[in-house]
Amino acid sequence: MTTSDKIRTNNEYVPGIAWAAHRGASPDTAARAEELMNGLLPPGQFRMTDRQPDIILFMSGGSERRALELADPERPVLLLSIRGNNAYAAATEVMAWMVNNGRVAVLSDALDAYESGLIRNWQKVAGAMQGLSGIRAGLLGTVSEWLVASDVSAVTLRDRFGIELCGIPWNGLPDYSREDPDPALMARFSGQPTEGLEDAARVLSLLRKAISRDRLQAIAVECFSLVQQRKVTACLALAQLNAEGMVAACEGDLASLAGMMAGKSVTGVAPWMANTTRLTDKTLILSHCTASFDFMSSVHLQTHYETGYSLAIAGRVDADCVTLFRLNDRLDRAFIAEGRVISHPQIADACRTQAEIELSEHQIALLREKPLGNHLLVVPFKCEEIFRLLCRYKNIEVIN
Repeated sequence: MTTSDKIRTNNEYVPGIAWAAHRGASPDTAARAEELMNGLLPPGQFRMTDRQPDIILFMSGGSERRALELADPERPVLLLSIRGNNAYAAATEVMAWMVNNGRVAVLSDALDAYESGLIRNWQKVAGAMQGLSGIRAGLLGTVSEWLVASDVSAVTLRDRFGIELCGIPWNGLPDYSREDPDPALMARFSGQPTEGLEDAARVLSLLRKAISRDRLQAIAVECFSLVQQRKVTACLALAQLNAEGMVAACEGDLASLAGMMAGKSVTGVAPWMANTTRLTDKTLILSHCTASFDFMSSVHLQTHYETGYSLAIAGRVDADCVTLFRLNDRLDRAFIAEGRVISHPQIADACRTQAEIELSEHQIALLREKPLGNHLLVVPFKCEEIFRLLCRYKNIEVIN
């Protein structure tokens, strides 16, 4: 797998910055705007432009019309103002116009945005979301029949995130048993002779062949038919792909795939896609068999929970604090929450990797009363702020 096959964060994205001032502004206004931006972003990490800006810097009052001329209708924009010179008043007027006309914008004092990290986060989100446009994702098989709230149409994926979906039927691929075992997966468990490991590694070789053939940068695999018919799982294959930076969802869950792709692009980590297994008044138990290998410690292999066949991953989620994320099937609503891992259960009748997470009573109530689907995505650190900004950028409603 080459670097171009992976979804990466866009920490090196160079945002376009435009400035706006009244018509009689001093000739040195452009130089002052660039000098101010040099204090907010390192030199070389932005470019001054008057076309399709990611950020508009207000240098004075009376700049409203100019700002509207600069703003691209198809691109969300961060509206920043200097302090004084009626700049914030102008930015506020433009923000009101944006809201009234259904445009996506965020308003802030420039220094406040620098100190809070908003400018850097905007740079990450803008780069990440533009980087998703045109990416090819594959659906191997179909969406699992029980995922009645998680089937996202190809049109929705393209319209909301610019992701192109490629359907791949299982019968369009060779028999996995004819593949050589994947060396990376075999090396990971070298010295641990495990029955079924070679077959699991052959499944990974098959997936790599499909990824290469169809130029995919993410994949969702409907794997239950494979384990039922051939008594081999894709759990280890998906965990290995996620550990390598290739977003891979199971059960053909396209809502989770879209969320994993967006999450990976802004955090650098492929989230763990997990089942909602149990809710109490203050805690949530999650479980699933395909957590990325670099997400866990104390990894060992067990049989697949539902069938008792082949192999699945049982590991300890290596995090103290986590962020939960979930998109609905229209990709226009999201659940976001930060929580604390308080235990690692070993429930016999649940998928093999398990974590108990402490949440607020309100967050638990949202999961009980307004769930967006069974699967939740888990990132192993706090990043609620950037997920909320991502949703703001894409005009996604965060349920509260």
